[in-house]
Amino acid sequence: CIPMQENKDEKYSLNDIVNISKSFLGYLQKKWWLLTLTVIVGVGLGIGYYFIQKPKYEAVTTFILEEKSSGGGGLAGLASQFGLDIGGMGSGGSIFAGDNILDILKSRKIVQKVLLSKVDPNNNKTEQSLADYFLDYSGWQKKWSSKTNLSAISYKNVQSSDSLNVLQDSVLNLIYDYLIEKSIYADRLNKKGTIIKVQITDSNPLFVKIMTDRLVEEAGKLYLDIKTGTSTANINKMQRRADSLLALLNNKSYSVAASQMLDINPGFRTATVPVEIGNRDKTVIATVYAEVTKNLEASKLILSQQTPIIQILDRPAWPLIDKRMSFMKLCLIGGIVMFLLMVSMLGIQFIFVIYQKTSAD
Repeated sequence: CIPMQENKDEKYSLNDIVNISKSFLGYLQKKWWLLTLTVIVGVGLGIGYYFIQKPKYEAVTTFILEEKSSGGGGLAGLASQFGLDIGGMGSGGSIFAGDNILDILKSRKIVQKVLLSKVDPNNNKTEQSLADYFLDYSGWQKKWSSKTNLSAISYKNVQSSDSLNVLQDSVLNLIYDYLIEKSIYADRLNKKGTIIKVQITDSNPLFVKIMTDRLVEEAGKLYLDIKTGTSTANINKMQRRADSLLALLNNKSYSVAASQMLDINPGFRTATVPVEIGNRDKTVIATVYAEVTKNLEASKLILSQQTPIIQILDRPAWPLIDKRMSFMKLCLIGGIVMFLLMVSMLGIQFIFVIYQKTSAD
């Protein structure tokens, strides 16, 4: 016969679990001084973090993006007779379908354009840009004081990103990466809604407020420019053609008037031919001008109907609230975290002691 193997898996009854729990609580009571010391240390760490943490100001702007419906099919056909394409007005703007407007708000082009703008555009005495202001208050420039090439970095006279040198462009990219990773947040308030929320968080209230306002403004300008750019260009082209026809029509009117003779000799019947040709040309030009003008006005109407609306709902207002964690909250979190950590360590130690006793028995 083969002896049966003993089941090495230990089984505990509910009574055993209760007894072990009581023993563990008693063990914790004996270590009350260690737990108290741990809580005090946790509270001290919370107090220390409260004084070293940077201010955290938050600026929030919300706006509605309303897309207009497409249209203009028949009018586009009329305009095509004159070599014009107004189809872009009725295309619905699929370029910006979905959440692409959120990508525009965080695009490098828009963020860097705002960073290069002046802090106070109405004050001609100072030319400090937002990028310079950020480098100053964030301490980056002070940290780079030992580096000759970086300590003198400035964007005061920079008008656009195209005029940046290699060093300026590199530092501006560092600022952009930092803001995108830690400061700028853009999303829809509702997944199916059209309300967009732009939030910027940083340690300087003036910077976050100016940055939020201008970011939404510049993104809106770019959105409208690309959305209606083709339509506006076609309308300008049609307007120039209408102006040319009007000038030609006016010249023809003066030409016809000058060709008419008051006293015509019956023997010279052909003298009326220039008048007849002039009147005919004038009629043709007037007809073409009327059609072009009609299409021009129709195109302007379609453009106004297809232009999206960006309506600001809320802007950040003074004073901005510091969102740093409060003193009491940090003390509470520090004490609880350290208490739980010490209880876990004591629990491991208690299990190890129980295991040793069981092995000895």
